[in-house]
Amino acid sequence: MALGDTTDGSSDPFRLRNSDVYEYEVDSPMALYGSIPVIYGHTSFSTSGVFFHNAAEEWIDISYKNRPSANFFAESGVLDLFVLLGPSPKNVVQQYTSLTGTAPLPQLWTLGYHQCRFTYESQEDVKTVVATMIEKDFPMDVLWLDDGHSNGNRYFEWNPENFTDPIEMQQNVSAAGKKLVSISDPHIKIANDYAVYNEAEGKYFVKWANGSDFQGECWPGMSSYMDFLNPEASDYYSSLYGYDKFNKTTETLAGIWNDMNEPSVFDDSLEKTLPFETLHYGGVPHRDIHNIYGFLHTRATHKGLLQRDKNTKRPFILTRSFFAGSQRYAAIWTGDNAADWSYLSTSYSQCLTANILGIVYCGADVGGFETEPDHELLQRWYQAGVWLPFYRGHSGKETPRREPYLFPENVQSVIRNALKVRYKHIPVFYTLAFRHSESGDPIIRPLFYEYNDLLDYDEHVLVGSDILARPVMVAGATSVNVTFPGSHYWYRVDDNSFQIHHGGNTHDIPVSITTSPFFYRGGSIITRKDREKLATSHMVDDPYMLYVNLDENNTAKGLLYVDDYTSFDYLNNYSFLYITFEYLPYSHGLRIRQVDGNSTGIDISLQEIIIHGNPTNPHEAKLARNALLFIISSLKYLLRQGIAIPGHSDEKSNIRQLLLLRAEDNSDIKSWLNRTNYSGFRMIF
Repeated sequence: MALGDTTDGSSDPFRLRNSDVYEYEVDSPMALYGSIPVIYGHTSFSTSGVFFHNAAEEWIDISYKNRPSANFFAESGVLDLFVLLGPSPKNVVQQYTSLTGTAPLPQLWTLGYHQCRFTYESQEDVKTVVATMIEKDFPMDVLWLDDGHSNGNRYFEWNPENFTDPIEMQQNVSAAGKKLVSISDPHIKIANDYAVYNEAEGKYFVKWANGSDFQGECWPGMSSYMDFLNPEASDYYSSLYGYDKFNKTTETLAGIWNDMNEPSVFDDSLEKTLPFETLHYGGVPHRDIHNIYGFLHTRATHKGLLQRDKNTKRPFILTRSFFAGSQRYAAIWTGDNAADWSYLSTSYSQCLTANILGIVYCGADVGGFETEPDHELLQRWYQAGVWLPFYRGHSGKETPRREPYLFPENVQSVIRNALKVRYKHIPVFYTLAFRHSESGDPIIRPLFYEYNDLLDYDEHVLVGSDILARPVMVAGATSVNVTFPGSHYWYRVDDNSFQIHHGGNTHDIPVSITTSPFFYRGGSIITRKDREKLATSHMVDDPYMLYVNLDENNTAKGLLYVDDYTSFDYLNNYSFLYITFEYLPYSHGLRIRQVDGNSTGIDISLQEIIIHGNPTNPHEAKLARNALLFIISSLKYLLRQGIAIPGHSDEKSNIRQLLLLRAEDNSDIKSWLNRTNYSGFRMIF
């Protein structure tokens, strides 16, 4: 993530010009799909930043001669400069997101696994993939429809040959608990029998100076490009997502993919984009706003989805082009990568950078979009992808099919396990998503965000502050070098050993193809859902597991956020539950406290509390009486308690007497507590 020197003659300046780049070069200053004109300067004792709010093409020179400096050059536009004073990385990120906004809380299904290909050619293909993923026990929430679903790239029209009954297809997908996402690009096919073109011609497209619509080639052939700077054009485009306009569409088609929105024009003489002299609404030259074209596209789509669902559901949009503030409307991915280890490795630095620049929902095409990964690379990519907020397998049209069930059983097993690891941790991602929407804190974080002196560790990622992941990113590895930050314990989880590693050290950690190291921080309580389900829609009512990872003082804390996972009631009616868990040794036990939200109508349950700590200390869990009363009376739990022999070293041999209690009112609970010795047990709810 540290930028290289561009003034020593070995490199061009970094270029910010949103571009359609195919198999972009890794570790290059070349222009990519998105531009965020922000730079952070960081030392072990201070961090500051500069945000140059200008949407024109920019070049940035980095120099480390004498003292580090960055020089910005903009082709046009205005000088609108913000200085971020810090002094810590957290302060700088929060200052930046206070200017550009935070990403809103997504629907829960967006955090599951997404399966995509360029392209699924028929509705039967779609149904077969969904059915086979279920049959072969692969969790999945979303299947994506690329251009094959459309009528010759006439967006908002179904392919009349291969998608003859889209309603039936959507019902089939919905019955399996899955969602669909379809693509919608900003180029509009020039065709007299295409309603969208006819309604927009002469009114809503980007124009030449003489007033004629710009025409250029893209996927549909000759096309014109929607002028999203024009309020009427933007509103018109938003209206196209309505169920009355996008005919034969149901709520199962739950999200939209805004691709090719740099915008892309298939003309190398124009560097594959709109000519800079074309004009937008109000006579604004394209050169002045080039880098916000994709931003404006997603804003119109976001408005359209809100209108379509009458402001009842949180929109999901994925965009390829982005700018500062795009996080308010869309997630991103890293574009057309390739099946190569270097692209796997750089996906972490790309998404870590995006996260500290506000765009927290970031992922990469698992397996690589172009060319064919060998089995080792594919497995390692699925393992690494677990820890990026947006998790999607995607492949190009010319590559062999790559659905997980097509590989040998040993490969399937590794991929299946990676997907299940992701689904167990979705409560962690959802809680962090809420915290980001409130504070601007990233979901995934580079080490220096929490530990100032650890800058160049791009293959490590912190999920929040409590999970450290260090995936395998080179071929043939039998170990990986892991730096354990801070002075904490770190418990290894991927091999189920929960072996303690001490912070402030770097160790070679052994790996096999079935292990991809990740660790829980000592002092954390990780909330998981461990019952294995094939979609988030099947997990909603499942109980939670608490993994209590004691620090050197035998204490731990954790957070959990719960709402209806779909609507805006958490904002409009304060309908959510925000809980803190705190484990204190001996007389205090586990304390559970509601810190925010109106919990009416929100029911949760705990399945099991598992405590990991220094093996020289006794393993004992105690649940504070007032915490139990609070849970039962407020949330109407169904309680199951398991009584174990206190202090027994072999938990598997503990004798448990299961008591079933229906929590009708507090008197029942008090009576039960009075007759039960509940000191020193392992809890199963």
